[in-house]
Order: sequence, then C-alpha cells, then structure tokens
Amino acid sequence: MEIFERTGNLLKENPKYFGFFIVWVGIFMLLSSIFNWDWVFKGHTFNRQKIQGTANFWGRGFARIKFGGGGLLCIVLGIIWLIAG
Repeated sequence: MEIFERTGNLLKENPKYFGFFIVWVGIFMLLSSIFNWDWVFKGHTFNRQKIQGTANFWGRGFARIKFGGGGLLCIVLGIIWLIAG
C-alpha cells in the first residue's frame, strides 16, 4: 500500500507526470498495433481476455485497428492533459 500512497502523492505534486504516462501508454499501443507484435495479440499476453478475445472473435486486423485507435486516443488525451496542466 505504501507504493500507492507514494505514487498518489507524486501525482498530486506533479500532475504532468500523469500526462507523460498516458502518452507513453498510447505510444506503446500504437507501435504494437503497427508492428503487429505477437506477444500482444496472440498467446499469453498481459491482457489476454480483452485483446486476444477481440482478435479471436473479430479477427486480428480489427483488434489491431481497435488497439491502435485506443493508442491514438491515449496520445491525444495525454497531450491535452499536458497542455491543460
């Protein structure tokens, strides 16, 4: 629990860090979609039920588009957070 408290205090003192984090998550999502990384879209992934489930049901191409769109959204929201903060 101490790490959550320290992280919460860090974000309260420096709210721009959250914007940077969101931008980096978006960049990861966008790159994994563009480069079609197997460890994200196939096999045992960190979010197997959502990403791999979408890939199995709708197809890998749709999952890549959905994940890439989410990445773009994260990048835009992170930039807005940085500008507004």
